[in-house]
Amino acid sequence: MTTTIKLKWLLALVMVFGGFTLYKLFEGLAHNPAYQEYEWVFKIISEFGLFISVIVSAGYFHHWFISAEEHKEAEIRLRDTLGQYVDSVLINSVKRGFLGITNKEFDFSQIMQGLKPGDYVYWLITFDPRFKNKSRELENAIKTGVHFRMLILKSDSRSGELRAQETNGFNPQEFNEYSKLFKVSLEDVISRINDTVTGSLGVFVYDGLPSLPLFIIIRKESRKVEVFNSFYLTEPVSKMPYLHWETEIKLGTQELFESDHWNMSELFLTYFKMRWEMEKDKLYPSTQEDEIKDFIYAPAAAKQKCTELVTFN
Repeated sequence: MTTTIKLKWLLALVMVFGGFTLYKLFEGLAHNPAYQEYEWVFKIISEFGLFISVIVSAGYFHHWFISAEEHKEAEIRLRDTLGQYVDSVLINSVKRGFLGITNKEFDFSQIMQGLKPGDYVYWLITFDPRFKNKSRELENAIKTGVHFRMLILKSDSRSGELRAQETNGFNPQEFNEYSKLFKVSLEDVISRINDTVTGSLGVFVYDGLPSLPLFIIIRKESRKVEVFNSFYLTEPVSKMPYLHWETEIKLGTQELFESDHWNMSELFLTYFKMRWEMEKDKLYPSTQEDEIKDFIYAPAAAKQKCTELVTFN
């Protein structure tokens, strides 16, 4: 409770009890024969004290017991009205799950702090140059029971070379070194994840189109899918703002593009699943050492588990 609120409460109590005190004091004086000539003055003061006491008491009763409910109802109506307005102005943005745009670049630390045991995180990216300083947060999240599934770009790939040429501040060689460092940082995290850890990490190293930076959170408790996505433009993804989307987890096999109710979060989720399955299909039919190296995971006893995405039930 802030100092201002405390002072308001104190003032209210003073007015309630002060007014009642005035009422009782001057009510007694008004009936005292010794002050009969001032009886009308004392009655006015007495009634004024009672008025103050009752009005303040009634005002606070209304504020705490009635106004709070009215405020909640007003918030709901305002939210619905704003939702309809924003939806019409931004072409069904609310219906499509749009929540907004980040104020600045993607805040990895803030996202990590909001994860809970049983949540799944899907991450599709080339590399994040900030990750070396954030790997401990990933490790801690896994150890608390969060499951990560990541798709990262293979070093020495043609896609990486092309992406480097259009990115400010990078040349192909430097870009390639960051790609290697990103994988090494993940392997360092994996080396510290043992079989007692309840979370898991599965990472496929892809050699294909980067498509778009994509970060998906599947929240077990609230049963919601939250998505952050950006674009591969001239700036590195670490400096780009991200669009924010959200939807509830839906069951079934609804064809998203044939429905009037498609949601961007669902489309992003479907895309990640497709990319993940493409990499997973390369893993088991082949015994080539290069392809085996394209999948890293932890804990060591859970290889099969680490290739799986979350299932809804």
